Order: sequence, then structure tokens, then C-alpha cells
Amino acid sequence: MTATDLVLHHYPRSPFAEKVRVAFGLKGLSWRSVIQPRIAPKPELVPLTGGYRRIPVLQIGADIYCDTRRILAELERRFPEPTLYPTGTRGQADIIAAWADSALFANALGLVFGLNGDRFPPELHADRASFTSGKFDGWDSVKMREQIPALRNQFRIHLAWLSDWLAHGDAFLLGNAPSLADIAVYHPLWYARGNLGESEGLAEYPRVLAWMDRVASLGHGAVEELLPEQALETARFCQPAATPRAAYDDGAADQHGPFAEGMMVSVTSTDWGFDSVIGAFVSAGHDSIALRRDDPDVGATVVHFPRAGFAIARI
Repeated sequence: MTATDLVLHHYPRSPFAEKVRVAFGLKGLSWRSVIQPRIAPKPELVPLTGGYRRIPVLQIGADIYCDTRRILAELERRFPEPTLYPTGTRGQADIIAAWADSALFANALGLVFGLNGDRFPPELHADRASFTSGKFDGWDSVKMREQIPALRNQFRIHLAWLSDWLAHGDAFLLGNAPSLADIAVYHPLWYARGNLGESEGLAEYPRVLAWMDRVASLGHGAVEELLPEQALETARFCQPAATPRAAYDDGAADQHGPFAEGMMVSVTSTDWGFDSVIGAFVSAGHDSIALRRDDPDVGATVVHFPRAGFAIARI
């Protein structure tokens, strides 16, 4: 185990973790797998993140990357080939991913829980109700079932759009090479297919199913299991890497705004999972935020977030 090993904190049925796992496959990467609980508490994750509990989390030594947007940006920076952005697709791929991560994911998630809500344990319902701050009818199974007809209709609309897009005949959404767009659109449909099969609309769209199989064939790269305590030990004996200035700003200066290095700030998601992380401001770019924490269990870490979907505030 070295300070540069990729360690993914996840659980097998997490759709957003699948997004990162397929990115590992697209890039042909080797990585370590740490399985974390599906619901809080997450005592072997919080010392690394400072309270952020969404899955997945990428750990590289004592640098901790939260949210798939920030994780994938870091993978692209460190391992630029094969790229997540084949020539001419940056921007297009990001916009498609934003739709997939929000509208498509919410639709697929709502349909799965609407149809299968009674199968999930009460503690999962309670956790998700808190996590999503009342969205999805507070994860009440009865109320969610009432939404099934509308959710089914919306899901088929998304599938029809995707099928029409794939009519161009290329292997992937933006050409004959896979991109961020493919892995982002794939993960909500992977979740729906894994929980509902193909009877809730997918069977009606063979082009979509064939495309899903092509994305799945990218695999997950080469993975080795790692115990949570081993990941904590790695962070304990590593130091955070120097944060590149404006690594995602195309050479522009860091856009720190009113924040100075060392200032205590909080970073909080703006969509769901509103657990704030507090630390000393390190840097910010047009879509990156980094803050430093000192934890009694693991020592110094730098926790990285995207700007999109997160708010930063002075303490």
C-alpha cells in the first residue's frame, strides 16, 4: 500500500459508486476497494471526510475526494489517457452528466423505491428521509407508491430520448469512444435494471440495452480488497499532497473570492446529504474546493469537493 494507491470507499449497490468503478475500467486502472455501510453511522469513513457520508469517496494517501464530479476530475488529471473527454466532447459530456446525475437518477431512484419500498428495512427509509431532507415523500412507502404511474411515464420519456440519441449508430453517446457522458447516463439505468430488471421500460428500447451492455463491457479495472482500518492507517502515515493551483481552471488563477488560506470554512452539499465539513481553507478553482482538517484518528487530511452542487461559507 502506497501513498499514490487509489482507494475507493463504496458499497456494491451504490449507483454513484458504479459510475466511478466504470471510469476505472475505461481508464484501465488498478484500485483498492473499501466497503462502507450503506447507512449512517459510518465510523470508519467520517475520520477521513470530517462528516461527509455520501458514497463514493476516493482516497489517495491523505487526500480525500468527495462527490463523483470531483473524483472523476482528479482521475482525469492524474490519468489523462484514455480520456473521459474524447476530442470535442468536453462541455457536451458535462451537460449530459449533469442531467443524468440529477433528473435521470432521481427518476430511477424514485421508481425503484416506489415499487420496492416495502422490501427495504425501516432503518434505510429513516436514513434516506433524513439524507434527502423530505424529498421523495419522506421515503414513506405508501406515498411513494402513489407516484409510480408518473414515475413510470417519466422514466420512459428519458429512455425514449436516449434511444433517439443512439439512433446515430455510433457505439457510444458522443461517438465511437466512451466518454463521461456514457458512464454518467449508465449508472442510474444500471441501478434500475439491477433492481427492477428490464420490465419497467428498458425492454422496450433495445438500442438502450445494447448500449448499456457496451458500457458494462468496459469493466471495473483491477481491484483488490482493503480493510477500512488499513485505509485509515494509510491516511495516518501519509501527508496530503500539495494542491495544484487552479488544476481545473485551464491555467487561470485560483478564484478564491473572499476566502484566505487558513481561514476556517464549511462546505455543504446543496442538493442532499447536508452534513457540513469544517476545515481550514486551502484553495478553490472554478469547480474545486479544498480544505484541510486535523483529525485525532488520522491526523492531517485535505478534503476536496467540486464547486458545482456545494456551498462554501466562512465560519
